[in-house]
Amino acid sequence: MTICSDRFVRLADSESKTLGMEGLPIAIGKHPFGGINENQVEELSAVFVDQIIRGWTSL
Repeated sequence: MTICSDRFVRLADSESKTLGMEGLPIAIGKHPFGGINENQVEELSAVFVDQIIRGWTSL
């Protein structure tokens, strides 16, 4: 499982293939992660929790 912003999904997919981990689940959040307020962090983390649970249970 890896976590990345929507602007770096292609890079994450490419790197996972290069490293021999094709099909690695990716949790994707809206870019940017930095400079966001506390409410935005809570919203983003909720998105990630759902994706991480789905990713871990699909392995």
